Amino acid sequence: MEGTTSPDLSHPWEFLLTPGICWFVRAYEDRLEFCLPSDEITSFSPSLPISECMDIETVFPPDIAFLLHEIFRDAFDMTPGDTKKILLSIPGSDRIWPGVISRLTSGRFSLIWTKNGNGVSEPDSCDLSEYIRNERAVRKANEKLNYFNAIVRHDILNLMMGITGYIDIIDEIVDDDEVHLLVRKSRDLSSRIRRIAELTRTYQDLGIRPPAFIEAGPSVRRILDRHEFTGKIRADVQLNGLFIYVDRMFDVVIYELVNNSLQYGGEGVRIRFSCDMIPEGLALIIEDSGPGVHPDQKERIFSRTYADRKGYGLYLASEILDITGITIRETGVYGEGARFELIFPPDTYRFGT
Repeated sequence: MEGTTSPDLSHPWEFLLTPGICWFVRAYEDRLEFCLPSDEITSFSPSLPISECMDIETVFPPDIAFLLHEIFRDAFDMTPGDTKKILLSIPGSDRIWPGVISRLTSGRFSLIWTKNGNGVSEPDSCDLSEYIRNERAVRKANEKLNYFNAIVRHDILNLMMGITGYIDIIDEIVDDDEVHLLVRKSRDLSSRIRRIAELTRTYQDLGIRPPAFIEAGPSVRRILDRHEFTGKIRADVQLNGLFIYVDRMFDVVIYELVNNSLQYGGEGVRIRFSCDMIPEGLALIIEDSGPGVHPDQKERIFSRTYADRKGYGLYLASEILDITGITIRETGVYGEGARFELIFPPDTYRFGT
């Protein structure tokens, strides 16, 4: 290609996003592959060992591969012949590549890039300065909201401490059974308010940091090793080599599921972690030896308004998973134990080292 300047290959995959590069993408049930004309590849880097057809995961870092899968998953709503503009942006940075995607046939697409990741616009490419400015403003606003949340929580807990003290005084100086009953109810309400306030501490960082691929096994074992679970549960973890794309608060999801098993199954409960391929992608399975979940409650336990809950754990766990498109369901047999399945779409998991 005459007049083309060789790009900086400090990141070898970046030349594949150079303005003017066109991909032809083939969509399979479990993967995406893209093809480039051989002359385009050799003109950019004759020594780069990349074949004509490439699996995205073998070329791009995991985070970039996930973003590319997201782009093409959205494009499946297009009909053959449709064209639309897209943006590939790296979370937490200003690196952004715009392009145009077209659907050729039911399983084939073309994608042409229109701008470098260094912020230098090509002719007719869209102006992203306002987008970047707005993204920074939202991030800063979230940080301030978190700071405000911490201040409000601190003030609420201090006020509740004072209210609890006055309730204790009333309980000591008044000798009346009806008053003592009201005092006990007041203490219970105070305790519930305190637990809700403390809950905001646990979840105040939800969605603040960009998601990432993590190794599932060590994440699960880290929760199982916490002092509140040591010696109280019997665990079996079969997740070797599984990497999952999740919010950074995924540890909280595992904590809530393990704590739920302990609450309902009692000390000595058995918990097994495994995974299985399913039509939707991959299921990360958590099974226990507790009483299980009644059929009428299998969906309600994830609702914010579920009246029989012992906390908001399962509802908030489902909200954390939803950030990266993961769903959760309960599929166990009542009386034989609970079975939670975390459903990961094809672009949110991989196996490796």
